[in-house]
Parts: sequence; C-alpha cells; structure tokens
Amino acid sequence: MSHTQDTTPPHPATEQAPGPLQGLRVVEFGHAVAGPFATVMLADLGAEVIKIERPGVGDSLRGMGPRKGGVGLWWSVAGRNKRSITIDLQKPEGLALARDVIARSDVVVENFRPGVMERLGLGWDELRALNPDLVLLRISGFGQTGPYAGRGGFGKIAEAFSGATNLTGDPSTAPVHPGYSLGDATCGLMGAFAVLAALRAKDSGVAGGQVIDLGLYEPVFRLIDWQLPVTVTGDVPITRSGPKFPFDAAFVTTICRTSDEGYVVVSAATAATIQRLAEFLAAESGRPVTTGAATTASAGRLTDEVEAWCAAQPAERVIELLSAAGVVCGPVLRPDEIMKDPQYAARENIVEIEDARIGTLTMPGVVPRFSETPGEVRWAGRELGEDTDAVLRALCGLSDARIGELREAGVL
Repeated sequence: MSHTQDTTPPHPATEQAPGPLQGLRVVEFGHAVAGPFATVMLADLGAEVIKIERPGVGDSLRGMGPRKGGVGLWWSVAGRNKRSITIDLQKPEGLALARDVIARSDVVVENFRPGVMERLGLGWDELRALNPDLVLLRISGFGQTGPYAGRGGFGKIAEAFSGATNLTGDPSTAPVHPGYSLGDATCGLMGAFAVLAALRAKDSGVAGGQVIDLGLYEPVFRLIDWQLPVTVTGDVPITRSGPKFPFDAAFVTTICRTSDEGYVVVSAATAATIQRLAEFLAAESGRPVTTGAATTASAGRLTDEVEAWCAAQPAERVIELLSAAGVVCGPVLRPDEIMKDPQYAARENIVEIEDARIGTLTMPGVVPRFSETPGEVRWAGRELGEDTDAVLRALCGLSDARIGELREAGVL
C-alpha cells in the first residue's frame, strides 16, 4: 500500500522534512552516480529518501574522491538528507524487509544493469503486486530495451554516446571529456523530473503506478537539441570548435584571457548584443562602427578583436566596461572564487553543515528556490547503515530484539 495510508505511529526516522515534497517516501537502490543524484534532488526538497545498501559494502560513491576524517567529501553531498539502512537482499529475510519498506513507499529508484532487480526478486511485476501505485525509476547505461541494453554504462560512456564529447575540445585535437559528471548529473535531474511527472499523472487519475525507463545517455542527447536537424538539413559539420559553437556565423561567443591571467566569457547571441559589441570595440579602437547583420567573417573579426582587447585588461575591468556597454559577459570562476562571490552569497547558493565526523562542510545549497516551501540541507551523507534500526522499527514494526537477531544473522 502507499505510505499515505500508513498507520504506523510517527517516529523520528520518518518525520516530515521541510520542502514541497514533504510526505513523499522514496526508496533508493542506487550507486554512483545518476540514481543517487536523482534521489538527493528529491531529498533536498523534503522527500524522505531511504537508501538501502549492502551490509559492510555500501554505495561505491562513499569511497570516491578525496576524504577527510575517513569520510568521502563527494559522498557528504551526494548522500545528504537521506536515511541509510543496510539489508542483504540475497537473504530471504532481507528481501522480505525490503519489500515491506517498498510497500509503504511512493517511489523506488534503481540504477543497476537491466535484469539485476529481477534476479533479486524486485522486478516490476513483484513491485507492482506489492504496491500498485508505485512509481519505479530505472536508470541504466542504455535503457531496458534495444541491442545495447545489456552493456554497462557510466557517465563518460553516456556523454560520448550522446554526441556531447564530440563537441568538447579543440578541433585540432582528440575529443575530451567534460571535467565533471555531466552525464550522471543530467540523468539524475531528468530522472527526478520524470518521477514528479509520474506522480502528477497518478494524482490526477491519468495513470496509476508506472515504470520510468531512462538510459544514461538520453538526457544529454536531448539537451543537444539542434545536432540532428543541423546534420540532416544543413551543411555545417557538427564537431569540436573549442570555446565556440559549431555554427557561429550569427553570434559571437568566446573565452578571453585577461592581463591578470583570468578568463572572461563574452557572449553576443542576438543582433542587438552583437551590435553593442561592435560599437564598443569600434569606440575602443577609434574606428567607424560596422553595422548590418552578422556574417561568419564579421563574427570571426569581432571574436579576434574582443580577445585581443581583453588580453590587455584585467578581468574585473573587462567585466565592468563590457557590462556597462550592454555586452553580456561573465568570469570563469574557480571554486575559491565561487565561495567569495557576492552573488552566490546573496542567493544562498552555498551552505555550511556541521558534521560530527569532520566538522564544518561547505557544499552547494538547495536548488531551485521556492518562496513558500523551501527545501533544506539537514545533514551530510550518513554513515553506512546509520538509520537501519530506526527505520525498521518505524516502518516494519520490528523490535530491538528482532533487529539484533537479524544483524547477528548477517541480514542487516
């Protein structure tokens, strides 16, 4: 049954959190990175996320990247606002417990290879029998169907398969990967969006429970919405162009190095902004202004001119003067600069969380902002299994003695 019908007495492990998703319960069978990213977006906005992990092992994301005090710093953000419980799903008692938790929840998120959940006894047929209103988000490298469904897939594979890697880097060199988890994070965002759409369909009576089948490459592929029509109907090769778009005859966009070794992005993407850039550069050089529609030649000339002008100015002056002239520009920020920037501070984009293990943690705040039901970062990523006892007492009605027996038997 859905947890909205649950009559289990309240318990601290199931207290409602602030945010627009208050009262939503999500069970996560996730591991690095897309599945956990989807659920942390929901958790930040108030959903109760119960992360089920393997005893003694846990999510591989816990061990990725730098650590402090034995705690993964990446994990502290990726696992925040979630409850961690440990259950061995290969033991009958463990499988029964997982099913009991699922029966009292609204959403399940998993990002195993296709077939893993079925082998565990948690395929869609079994889950739907437990909870007909359940929404199941399934993320895998290439989706649940198609000739590549059985292949493994990580974010970098997805980025390459989507066309994004083909567009990244200098045209004279091999393609390069984005320096962050673009594929995983984008898939997590799309997955969270899809979950909310499915819940809306259920609430409005359009559908009951359903499966969301999301291939890791598909969200990034969808973001590059112009690559197929341009390839099919145009004569512009879609490949790497450095800091520019593959087709830039109609606008100017470039990354300019400044005299103080900073970088500023200049983007003139409309006729009006191109004209303002041309007027500004003409005034700086003392030559007449060239007017008219942008062409490949004029865009290239303006790009060369603005890059040369920026190279002789410090970054702060570049931004001040170009902004005053109505030219859209902005700095390329490093993390230390982000933490000092007044815009980030004013928007409360950065929060500090106290963690008993490693002290003060600085991390991104909740996005997006809600005027009436804002989300909140309540805690950093938990220790493996930290909430097992509390959740199983509250949702499954287990006594401390029974929990002790299950732990002794290696189920928890």
